[in-house]
Amino acid sequence: MTDTVVAPTRPLPTAYWRQWFASAISNLGDGINFVAMPLMALSLTDDERLISLITLAIFLPWMLLALPVGMIVDRRDRQRLMMLANLVRVVLFVVIAVGAVNDHLSIWSLFGLLVIVGSCEVLFDSSAQAFLPMLVEPTELARANGLLFAAEVVAGSVAGLSVGAFLFDVSPGLPFSTNAVSFAIAAGLILSIRTTRTPAVLKSPFDHRLRSGMRWLRDHRLLRTLAAMFALTNLGLMFGQGIFVKYAIDELGLNNVEFGLLLAITALGAASGGVGAHHIIDAVGLRMAVVVPYLVFGMAQLVIGLAPAAWIVATAGFVLGFAITLWNVATVTVRQRLIPTELFGRVNGVYRWLGAAASAVGVAAGGFVAYETNLRAPYLLGGGITLAAAILFARPVLAGLRDESD
Repeated sequence: MTDTVVAPTRPLPTAYWRQWFASAISNLGDGINFVAMPLMALSLTDDERLISLITLAIFLPWMLLALPVGMIVDRRDRQRLMMLANLVRVVLFVVIAVGAVNDHLSIWSLFGLLVIVGSCEVLFDSSAQAFLPMLVEPTELARANGLLFAAEVVAGSVAGLSVGAFLFDVSPGLPFSTNAVSFAIAAGLILSIRTTRTPAVLKSPFDHRLRSGMRWLRDHRLLRTLAAMFALTNLGLMFGQGIFVKYAIDELGLNNVEFGLLLAITALGAASGGVGAHHIIDAVGLRMAVVVPYLVFGMAQLVIGLAPAAWIVATAGFVLGFAITLWNVATVTVRQRLIPTELFGRVNGVYRWLGAAASAVGVAAGGFVAYETNLRAPYLLGGGITLAAAILFARPVLAGLRDESD
């Protein structure tokens, strides 16, 4: 692995752009869902602990399924797995839409449905990250990932979040039925992708495959360190995520539409990071692009926790979104370059399991902290944890990336 990214000299292939469009369309629905789900939860309960369950439902499947799904990805057709995940999500969001319109949802039934939705997301995202190296050359991964992240954020956040709250105000079921349509269209686009590259098919026993993925990550010093940094940072970042809808409405005094716009501003920062990520990586090097965002994460959370006005939170959110996408592009590119294709699903599954487990703990803990203290405390505590992770791991990560570039 080199520390800088080689500038692309030719257009990305058609197969990549089909996945790009599929991702953009499905993420439009995801963005609508991202703002509509906490609003739905807030309409069902005022308890911060129960509201945080909706965010917990996103990460719980990663904690439970990332490891076995990683092995499935290495054994099965990744394109078919993505299609299957999207088609199941079509059915699930139709059920949620009908339940929302007919007032048949409770906070617990919503949580249960979202756990299944999250399980499909584990399958889709794990397959998609392993599928991308089959579509583009290794030297084009940073650019391809950056454009993909930018599309996901623009469609899913800037566009989706901007209209999600409006659709919810029109009808509680409308955001979820729109989401179902988006996943159906995305499944059709994925079906149309043609690629000549195929990974090696595993025939080894289940337990051997599981141990081999864990062992590979354990023995790779750089990725082992990045995984630990990833887990601790996710723990801190998620402290305020589960109660953000209540923080925005009760503490900042926003209405539903203004809450959606606040999320959209954060997403606009993330989209900007995706568009400019490969240029920044070219300019400052992969090492700095991996480490510096961690410092931004902590500082932005502290600002959000202390901010007296919504515009300050929006500014901090924009910067935080930019840093998160830059960090995602850089770290995913590192993993895609270092992990062998035939091992990617398993090793990436272990890596993401660590982050998901930490996120689930952070979301749940943040809900209890807010319930016992106030709505600002989770952001201050989470910011401190995130800054501690940056200080603790910055030096070994920089050293490991330097060694890989030699």
